[in-house]
Amino acid sequence: MPNWSYLIARLVSAIGSWLDASNLRNRVYRLQQENELLRVALDDIRRMDPEGRLGWYAQQALERADLRD
Repeated sequence: MPNWSYLIARLVSAIGSWLDASNLRNRVYRLQQENELLRVALDDIRRMDPEGRLGWYAQQALERADLRD
């Protein structure tokens, strides 16, 4: 005779794991999109102000981000 409480607990655990994995995957995609937008914005700032202070800060931020990749 199967232990129904054990089977139900396993089923609930499997469903919870599946939902967590789905949420994590969606969060990773969202962070990748945000990262790409920020890189494009920094690159635009760097190109618009190549000799200025903002361009320098944008270049530094891009270089630090590239080191982490």
